[in-house]
Amino acid sequence: MNKPLHNLKAIPYQDITDLQDLLDHLHSWQEPLAILDHFFQFRTGPINKKKVIKEYYACGHLFHAFFNEFIRLMEAEQVKIEKLDREKKVATYVIKK
Repeated sequence: MNKPLHNLKAIPYQDITDLQDLLDHLHSWQEPLAILDHFFQFRTGPINKKKVIKEYYACGHLFHAFFNEFIRLMEAEQVKIEKLDREKKVATYVIKK
């Protein structure tokens, strides 16, 4: 007698490659975010106010670019997750001998 073992979702290969693209895209932000991390670390010694103002301005633009891209990616991935959640299920069976 055959018994259903699991109901697995059918995931198209394109969805897998889209996920890899997302991970690659997020990975590309590692270096720019390291710059932001360095800027916001506690500093000892005298502070050059003009340099800090210039760096703050540049880091603000960098953060704004990352934030907008992050929000865009999150919304796009949410749509993909909802689509995957609606995908049909493929039944797998255990065959007893």
